[in-house]
Amino acid sequence: MTAPRELPVLILAAWDCLDQHRRSRCGKCAETGFCPLVEAARVRIRQWRRYRHVWGRR
Repeated sequence: MTAPRELPVLILAAWDCLDQHRRSRCGKCAETGFCPLVEAARVRIRQWRRYRHVWGRR
């Protein structure tokens, strides 16, 4: 049986970024709530999920 793989550091950092922004804003957050850091984190997580789906990684 194979041991479960750990998430890559960049994906963990992306999740951490989303968690931080759920609690409070950062200096780059706009008044409308848009933040380029959050967008980048979401894109990175989506890409990782797509990669796992295509290549069958868990």
